[in-house]
Amino acid sequence: MKKMSFSIKSVLIMIALFSAILTTGAPAFSAEQVKERKSITVQGSSSVTAAPTIAYVSIGVTTFNKNAATAQSENAVKMDRVYKTLASLGIKKDKIKTVNYNISPRYDYKNNVATLAGYNVINSIRVTVMDLKKVSDVLDMTVKEGVNQSNSISFGVTDEERNRLYLQALSQAVVNAKEKANTIATAAGITISKPANIIEGSSAHFVQPNYRAMDMAKMASEAAPTPISEGEMTIGANVTVIYDY
Repeated sequence: MKKMSFSIKSVLIMIALFSAILTTGAPAFSAEQVKERKSITVQGSSSVTAAPTIAYVSIGVTTFNKNAATAQSENAVKMDRVYKTLASLGIKKDKIKTVNYNISPRYDYKNNVATLAGYNVINSIRVTVMDLKKVSDVLDMTVKEGVNQSNSISFGVTDEERNRLYLQALSQAVVNAKEKANTIATAAGITISKPANIIEGSSAHFVQPNYRAMDMAKMASEAAPTPISEGEMTIGANVTVIYDY
């Protein structure tokens, strides 16, 4: 019974203390025990540029025929020639990905009346070209074998290269943050310590150097190889750094 009364008494004391804190807003500890944190928060950012090492070429074959099966067959024949051409350039099957295969009816309209004209068959692929010197050949040679759908090209790097470049940009972002913090501290007449907290920003932002749409008719009529300029790509990083003083 004595043990029970002690427990009730302790609870009553705790309730009284919490009530006092809530009504007065007084801290749980004295000002000497809890020091106000003084800090500087800065944002650091940086980016690095590099030449791309990979090209992604999107090409496709579109065929039309009154008969859907015939349109499919004609498309398959042309795509087979395209695949053989890519193989002759040393591009393996695992570097070729089908991104779209579609069969759709085409209608002729006259006097607001729709008449079935035939069927369109579209087969689009994306080719990963690891040797940038072969990009022009991929475009020119596949056009000769039946590619007639608008092309596009984008450039990039391998995952390993991207990670290396991002870490480089990340390191520079931390240095950038430190320079900002030192500038602020000097102007304010204070001395900062080592970083109390460092927060990595969003994942690497990757800027494609260019993304080109190709004119099939123009490419087919020109005898000279298609000129390709891969430009440069940019990878950036950012951090938030808190310095105490």
